[in-house]
Amino acid sequence: MKFNLIKKLDKKKTKTYFFRIFLLFVIFLIYYFPVKSNNNLFLEDNFFPEGITISKNGNIYVGSLKENKIVKFKNKKKDSELFVPSNSNGLMSVIGILADDHNKILWACSSNPGVTNYPSDNPVSLKAFDLNSGEPLQSYEFPNSGFCNDITLDSNNNVYVTDSFNPRILRLNKSQSRLETWFENDAFKGEGFNLNGITFTNNNIYTVKMNSGELFKIGIADNGKPINFTKIDLPRPLNAPDGIKAINKKNLLVVENKGSLTHINFNKITTLKILRDDLDTPTTVAIKGKTAWVIQAQFGHLFGDEKDVPPGSFEIISVQYKPSILTSLKKLLNFLN
Repeated sequence: MKFNLIKKLDKKKTKTYFFRIFLLFVIFLIYYFPVKSNNNLFLEDNFFPEGITISKNGNIYVGSLKENKIVKFKNKKKDSELFVPSNSNGLMSVIGILADDHNKILWACSSNPGVTNYPSDNPVSLKAFDLNSGEPLQSYEFPNSGFCNDITLDSNNNVYVTDSFNPRILRLNKSQSRLETWFENDAFKGEGFNLNGITFTNNNIYTVKMNSGELFKIGIADNGKPINFTKIDLPRPLNAPDGIKAINKKNLLVVENKGSLTHINFNKITTLKILRDDLDTPTTVAIKGKTAWVIQAQFGHLFGDEKDVPPGSFEIISVQYKPSILTSLKKLLNFLN
């Protein structure tokens, strides 16, 4: 009787062992071979998208570098509709955009890279539109000009903007209705495009420098001032980093303009993992649930050697991303215990 009991216990241990091995194998497949979704979206011809953002209700907004306008894909809809018409509120080429659900505002960087179908002498500025209707609300001119590139919000709904032509991050002073330099540093200087994407998580601002492939972190003190400026050590320089988006305090997504969507994980060692490559000039990324939506801008047909060659269809790629394997293992161990 005792022998039979021991035999049964051994069988149970063996089953548990193989079950754990099977789950680890599944996690390995999920992590190293992320699912590519076929729910991609398409934009109109000649759109040349640059910025993308998603509101809490699932609406996707995309701005045009060429047409000076913003379109909207309603939640779960495949067709876009005009949201902000060309030149509305003095809008120039649309660069970074951001849905501010708390204040019901769609923020948009309005800059002049010299490729628009609607040239003007309008000043470089941060624009505000009604998030529901697209009606213009306000315009905030960049002090001493520059290049308004990307936008983020902190936990107090303060608005931060990168300047690609000057070594600074600006913040909107709402009481004074103006943009002011929040943080300036010589590390942001360089030739061509410098600061690009910006994101916020865990009371820190993260921003990338496009021409050097660097990633920086700036803390926000209780009084709102910048503290603890750090250049983050990476396994390699990022390849022309553009848009960046925080998943949580340990994980970021960054778009490498030369062709990939990359996952950055902060543990004891910072790691980079390419989730999707072979993209045609990807620029920015937005997150909805476990899906990352990535712009394929095809800028080679606008600035590069292929500018006399018509571009293909403008596609917004959806990629299913997953948390780090360490997080998955912790969840697995908690489940088994």
